[in-house]
Amino acid sequence: MKPYILTGLAWAAAMVAVSWGIVIYASGLLPESNQIPLHFGADGMPDRFGNRSDALLVLWLLPCVTAAVSAIMAIAPLLDPRKQNLAVGRKAYVVTWISVTTLMTLVTAGVAYGMVKGAGQPLNTSGMVRWIIAGAAVLFIVMGNYLPKTRSSFIFGVRTPWTLSSDIAWEKTHRLAGPLFMIAGVLGLIGAFVFSGLFLALQLTALILGVVLILFVYSYFAWRSADDRDDGTSLTV
Repeated sequence: MKPYILTGLAWAAAMVAVSWGIVIYASGLLPESNQIPLHFGADGMPDRFGNRSDALLVLWLLPCVTAAVSAIMAIAPLLDPRKQNLAVGRKAYVVTWISVTTLMTLVTAGVAYGMVKGAGQPLNTSGMVRWIIAGAAVLFIVMGNYLPKTRSSFIFGVRTPWTLSSDIAWEKTHRLAGPLFMIAGVLGLIGAFVFSGLFLALQLTALILGVVLILFVYSYFAWRSADDRDDGTSLTV
């Protein structure tokens, strides 16, 4: 197994262990109540409630999701036909892996806090929502810093029909993707502490969707002008 995968697995194992610690601790604090928050809306207020068994199911599922995501990220490089390219851009892959598992651990802690503190009493967790969105914004800033250093891969990066069929289109698209993701992340980070309610939840999503749309269109025009766009199209079986 490649060293960079082992690095990702080591960090993921630590985050899963921390998540289980949070879940086990919070499970002991949950009261016997039918008013334990199970879901929180964009405004930070609980919008769905359940009993202790329902809360335990949600809590214990969260570390399992983190572990499943990490397992996928560990296996995916082995299945990528362009695994050598992925190895070249391994820093971007590992940093993203580390950031995602850290963010998921933060979400686990936030949900556990909301369940314990909000059981049977009104609780506004907008502060928790802000920090989770801020964490997601930092993730995109980190990704943006490393995306220009990636190479064509089927499992990581801006994968469009045009970037996957032209190395030139891939490189040009990711040179643009880096700054755009960083700008979106910075704006989303600011928005996490400026906006409230529905705008708080949607502002980062809107920014990232805008970046994705720009990159999708740009990758086509980068492919149109690429010298290697027709490589292999004359082959017959």
